[in-house]
Amino acid sequence: MNLNTDLFYFINNGMSNPTFDLIMPHFTDLGGFVTLLSLCIIAIIICKRLKKDQYLKIAKMCLAALVLSGIIAACLKLAIHEPRPYTTLSHARQLLIPTEPNSFPSGHTSSTFSVMTVLANELWQYKKLVIALILFCILIAFSRVYCGIHYPLDVVVGAMVGIISGIIILKLKVKF
Repeated sequence: MNLNTDLFYFINNGMSNPTFDLIMPHFTDLGGFVTLLSLCIIAIIICKRLKKDQYLKIAKMCLAALVLSGIIAACLKLAIHEPRPYTTLSHARQLLIPTEPNSFPSGHTSSTFSVMTVLANELWQYKKLVIALILFCILIAFSRVYCGIHYPLDVVVGAMVGIISGIIILKLKVKF
């Protein structure tokens, strides 16, 4: 076996317990593209209505980073065609039914890390919030492996795609 598979089995099988089995399938959905897209749009609408221009700019950058990470992750999935762990490993526990067959990279992980990167950069003065956002992203990545949907390498690369997407949007200093 290899480290990616060994770590997958450690998380997916070795850490299995009834509490995680109940919580993780629901928690993992919080990192989905559609969920985060909805939250970004709601934040944009609220900021516009309340005339909170500083936060409106942040919400728009989060949306841009999310879309960029989604495009990159989708292109990588189409180019690489890595099958999901439960389709190739004999003892993988599958707690979710994914919407598409390709595993690499994790779109949920790239989505959450892209938004977190923008928020952490723009709201760095709120240290407790930034720590909570980082922990949230790590838990989303963990949940994807725990639920049997991704290998650990999928979530690591997903995190990198998300962070890079967020940095690109921040560096472009697009006029929002």
